[in-house]
Amino acid sequence: METVTGMTYLLTVVMATIQLLSDPVFYFGKMFFLRFKLVLLLNIYIAEGFGINSIGNLYRYVLKEMNSTGLLLVSDQASIKTSWIDLPLDHFDINEKRMWKMRYFERHDMWKPGNPIYLFMNGEGPAGSYFLKTGIMYDLAKETKGAMFLSEHRYYGKSMPLNISNTENLKYLSSRQALADNAKLLTSIKSIPKFNESKIVVIGGSYAGNLAAWMRLLYPELVDAAIASSAPVLAKLDFYEYLETVSEDLEEYGPTGCWDKVSEKFKKYEHLFSSNDGIEMLKRDEKICTENDMSKEENKQLFFLDKASNFMYLAQYGDPDRIHRYCKNQKSFIPDVTDELNFIWNRRSNCFDYDFDSMIESVRKIDWYLSWIYQTCTEFSYFQTTNSDDHPFTRNVPIDWYYKMCTKLFGSEFNEDMVKKGVVETNKLYGGLDLNVTQVVFVNGQMDPWSKLGILEDLSYEGPAAIIPRSSHCKDLFSDRSNDPEELKEVRRYVKYLIKRWVGTGEYRSFSD
Repeated sequence: METVTGMTYLLTVVMATIQLLSDPVFYFGKMFFLRFKLVLLLNIYIAEGFGINSIGNLYRYVLKEMNSTGLLLVSDQASIKTSWIDLPLDHFDINEKRMWKMRYFERHDMWKPGNPIYLFMNGEGPAGSYFLKTGIMYDLAKETKGAMFLSEHRYYGKSMPLNISNTENLKYLSSRQALADNAKLLTSIKSIPKFNESKIVVIGGSYAGNLAAWMRLLYPELVDAAIASSAPVLAKLDFYEYLETVSEDLEEYGPTGCWDKVSEKFKKYEHLFSSNDGIEMLKRDEKICTENDMSKEENKQLFFLDKASNFMYLAQYGDPDRIHRYCKNQKSFIPDVTDELNFIWNRRSNCFDYDFDSMIESVRKIDWYLSWIYQTCTEFSYFQTTNSDDHPFTRNVPIDWYYKMCTKLFGSEFNEDMVKKGVVETNKLYGGLDLNVTQVVFVNGQMDPWSKLGILEDLSYEGPAAIIPRSSHCKDLFSDRSNDPEELKEVRRYVKYLIKRWVGTGEYRSFSD
């Protein structure tokens, strides 16, 4: 079983979150997606964000989910092979001759001649072989006698084309290059005689859900069908709707007075920041490191983002019962000092270090995290601000905070203009919410804040959308469990029915059987 050192997806304390949310059944880790306890949620990972971009560490969430429920079968590991493929560093510059090696996993023990090839596309984090052992791809492969592959995204995990300590080397990191990588991989697989006649299905969640849909868009002659789970296909500069959705979840699933209680707490924080005495009181009450200058705007903004991220995590990866329990008690999170993403807990002084510059230096030390932030600064933004009055978290996380993060990490040219340009170009390339694709099914959880950037209505008869009531991020990607809601199980059956129909294999006459 793989160990995890990186990856969508959490800033200060996903592990503590899991301990506090007493239900032993499950917790997620493609889009910042949740990254620094701050749900900097940017995947599957996703998608993952860290409050800074919570998409993102879907990988960490997936492993916690699967390990906590005993879903991974050790006996299956012998059937899984780790492979590498040589790929161009730049698919679109004929003068660039350098090559690099991409890692992928494969499993063929259930495959029968003429049956499908399934490719699970990893997103913003290190890849592992978990989805070759369980989950919707595994279930489909078992039911249709398919072959399974799982690819690792360039600049994540062990698929490192160049050293990312030099920002110049990151210019080869983009969704477009990653899509071309997977097209090369699939072309190579199809060139193997036994796979010549096999149909290809790509699957992804969170940011990788985008990739799955975009593979069908850009390479329709290669990819026959796709599952895009919790895919925020619309790049958006100011993603204020994220916290609006968190607010809606608190109102709908929290106990009476929950929203007001949260609002009062954040207004109290805001009031304390208005005076020096208030700041000193806040530092004592919230265990903020004495050396932190909380009069600095970016440090104050980091504090508010961190506090909001507790609720962001619940909305993105929780369920109605967990939201109700947490909102009823609103216990403080206990920092997990073993978590590599615990950027703001100072282990030596036992205090919260809300220093923006220290956070930046911590981010530089985690390769996959740095790579994901680069993609948000150059392609997607997805910046989760408080620029709305329709939530209880006050207006203390402006988009400028994220622009400063980009500039500090990557240089002065990574500024507001670059972020805006990247968002425009991404939506122009892929179409945003007006995707011109067929044989792609888009699945979203009704509670998931990322659903606001996803496909929520059918594009066409052959481009359907499915919304899972009372569900959150990427839950459709797992296999059925006895305690899963019936609505979730029904959507999984529907997705499998569509894929079987589109590739012409297996029993697909009725998805309700």
